[in-house]
Amino acid sequence: MDIASNFPIQRAEQQQVGRTTSGRRLGIWRTEGFRGALIATAVVALAAATGVFQSLEHRLYDAATSVAAPQPLGEIAIIGIDDASLATLGPWPWPRDVHAKLIDQLSAAGAKSIVLTSSFAEPQSDRSLTYIRKIREALARAGDGSPLAAELNRTTAEAEQALDTDAALAASIRRAGNVFLASRYALTGGTRTALPAYAHRSDVPAPAGFSVPATSTQYPLAAIGAAAAGVGHNLAQADDDGQVREIPLLLQYDNVAVPSLALLVAAHSLHIGQNELRVADDRSGVRMGGLHIATDASAVMRPRFYAAPGGALPFPVTSFAQVVGGKVPLQGFKDKVVLIGETSESQNAPWGQASPRTMHPVVLLAHTVSAMRQGLTVQRPSWAPLASWGALLGALLWVGLVLPRFSQPTAWVASGSLLLLVMGTEWSLLRYAGLAAQLAPAALALAAGAAALTALRMLGGGGASDSSAETAETDRMMGLALQGQGQLDMAFDRLRKVPPSDALMDNLYHLAQDFERKRNFAKAKAVYKHILQHNRDYKDARARYKRVRAHLQNADMPSSTPPSSLPPLTTSIPHLPGDVAAGIPMLGRYQIDKELGKGAMGVVYLGRDPKIGRIVAIKTLALGEEFEGDALVDARARFFREAETAGRLQHPFIVTIFDAGEEHDLAYIAMEFLKGADLTQACHAAQLLPVATVLSIGARVAEALDYAHAHNVVHRDIKPANIMFDAATDSVKVTDFGIARITDSSKTRTGLVLGTPSFMSPEQLAGKKVDGRSDLYSLGVTLFQLLAGSLPLRGESMTELMHKIASVNAPDIRQLRPELSPAVARALALALEKKPEARYQTGRQFAADLREAAAATGQAPRAEAVVYDADRDATGLEMADYQQTVMESPAGRGAASPPISGAR
Repeated sequence: MDIASNFPIQRAEQQQVGRTTSGRRLGIWRTEGFRGALIATAVVALAAATGVFQSLEHRLYDAATSVAAPQPLGEIAIIGIDDASLATLGPWPWPRDVHAKLIDQLSAAGAKSIVLTSSFAEPQSDRSLTYIRKIREALARAGDGSPLAAELNRTTAEAEQALDTDAALAASIRRAGNVFLASRYALTGGTRTALPAYAHRSDVPAPAGFSVPATSTQYPLAAIGAAAAGVGHNLAQADDDGQVREIPLLLQYDNVAVPSLALLVAAHSLHIGQNELRVADDRSGVRMGGLHIATDASAVMRPRFYAAPGGALPFPVTSFAQVVGGKVPLQGFKDKVVLIGETSESQNAPWGQASPRTMHPVVLLAHTVSAMRQGLTVQRPSWAPLASWGALLGALLWVGLVLPRFSQPTAWVASGSLLLLVMGTEWSLLRYAGLAAQLAPAALALAAGAAALTALRMLGGGGASDSSAETAETDRMMGLALQGQGQLDMAFDRLRKVPPSDALMDNLYHLAQDFERKRNFAKAKAVYKHILQHNRDYKDARARYKRVRAHLQNADMPSSTPPSSLPPLTTSIPHLPGDVAAGIPMLGRYQIDKELGKGAMGVVYLGRDPKIGRIVAIKTLALGEEFEGDALVDARARFFREAETAGRLQHPFIVTIFDAGEEHDLAYIAMEFLKGADLTQACHAAQLLPVATVLSIGARVAEALDYAHAHNVVHRDIKPANIMFDAATDSVKVTDFGIARITDSSKTRTGLVLGTPSFMSPEQLAGKKVDGRSDLYSLGVTLFQLLAGSLPLRGESMTELMHKIASVNAPDIRQLRPELSPAVARALALALEKKPEARYQTGRQFAADLREAAAATGQAPRAEAVVYDADRDATGLEMADYQQTVMESPAGRGAASPPISGAR
């Protein structure tokens, strides 16, 4: 149909659409969609006013944030002042020398930190102590030097020391040197008093507003508090349901920021000094050395609580009386953070906590310290209010504009699915990302809207949704939506129900092309056939139908025998994404023989170039599954830029890149197929390679890195898995050059630092710009593991590992393998320096020292001749700070860089 003949139809359709739109604008308030949205809005407002939302949110929050893994911090032990202790030692308060005795016992046992959560604000001494002191004063005034007076002075002094339990407790605290005490604060009411002088030792510098203001305080006695290692508040904030979910880390009082007891104890357990506690520059939390504790804008932390099976406490609890009475071995408290506090409800009512049970303050303190150390916190991001309101608005628009178009069963299914999606999203954000975004209003709006529309239809409020024309248009729009989401089969099922029209034919034509791109030729044939049944002359649908049918027929024919010069095909033909056709799959000009495995980029295949018989390894990445929109365009450009750069690296110790391309929505790189295996297995203590072999491998890898750095390429992921070694031929190859940043902008990896954490340099782990010296650090970690069978720095959690890499020096390798030479130890120690400027500045320097160390073994590795760029001084100590992994070479650089000896 030509344009002239089609114009009247288009104009008529536009006029009809215009009349329909105008009618809807005039009577929209009468539609069931508008009334359903209005009812849903009223229900949401009522729920907000009655607190139903908060109850729903609290229940979801508590269920999603209780964790069973990882295990609670094993360093924490609790000594409880329980009912059994009160029955044994008498009613509360106990003489302070009882506490002093416990502190002396724990200190002698080697406890790392001792925390007393009880209040010591009031003096506690025997009434007779007053009279003893009066007697001593009277004897002093009398000036009697007789033996009797001297004996009385000595006796009264001993009595005073025995009865002054406050002094005894202060002396024990001072001797231990690692005792922390709790202060009491109130957020409202109370009498404001000045902080004692010793309290300022624990202040944390904080900007104005980054704290919770307090109105009154109660501190331990001056003699006791001054002897402690630190004094912090033990305040927790309860929500409106009485459950504790928030712990303020900083309180504002007397113009200073008072830290929480949990913050001081966590820092002390990591050997972090008071001067290393500070507020993050962006006010997103508190920095504790190298650890970041996420908080809100008022320094309030939301810890995740541990859920032990059967409702048991996740931390070991020992009775106070049993410890003081010597009924439990004190060795169990060695190197432990010991928390001492009331666990009897007769002494201290337990706090409500986000779990089926309540907990006492000392137990809550244990949860908080463990959550800090392990990074188990929940944040309320800045975008959370926008997401909550946006989801609510989207739910109301769904109820008002989309839901009325569906039949009753479909409306319930669609609304239920969206409701589950909304609540599942909030659950997943809390459970797996530690992010709190309130989406319950949107979920309630969906449920209320669906119920309201059902009631209105039962009362006769609907009818327009039954129109066949509107139903057909709904099917077409849903089909297009499904097609846009990649659900092509479901899209075809929708579109085939719609009466034929030019718009539908165009939609089906593009759907068939999508099936072709996915190599689903059977479905493409069915779609073209459906088009031809209604319009046999539509565009080139007939030719495309014949071509697809011929392709399917050829695929069903037996494949020809491959040339005898090529390895035989495997019996199991690999299946590429979207490839449903029979026969041997292809990627570009390469024939795929079999799957070799799955790597960091995706699937790795064994392929061959049938024209020249070259066997290659093909690494693939499904860009369409990792990226979308502008990110997909950027990722595709980055992929081929990185592949091109890696292909320019021609070195005998770097894997050769032959080709790169994109097909079947797969980006691929064809590279040299290597024999041998990576060095992962050689890291196990029982399978270590000879020292001379490891040093030889390290020297060659260092040469390869030196060459790459001279060409402005940083690997970023040097580790045993990326070094191939063939013992039969003594060949070494470094793999995955230029590939480490391809997935940099993936939405699934936002905020993560690229690389393998255990092998990352301190600057890479901190997210700073890195250069070639970062690769040399990673090579040092790799060689350490290959020689010792273990990593130089390890941690029980990611936060502990990050802290060690940033702050703890690597051990001397001779502590693990004393037979190694000092030259080996010096080379590794220099490579593992924390600061880049203190390490090897070039791979050439590292390689030279490794060869010198290997010479002592009697098997020095053969030196390779390496040619560098003409305008780069390979012996200089300055290393460029590359902003990107790959930088464009200066003009003329390529001409000045001849291939190196032995390059292929």
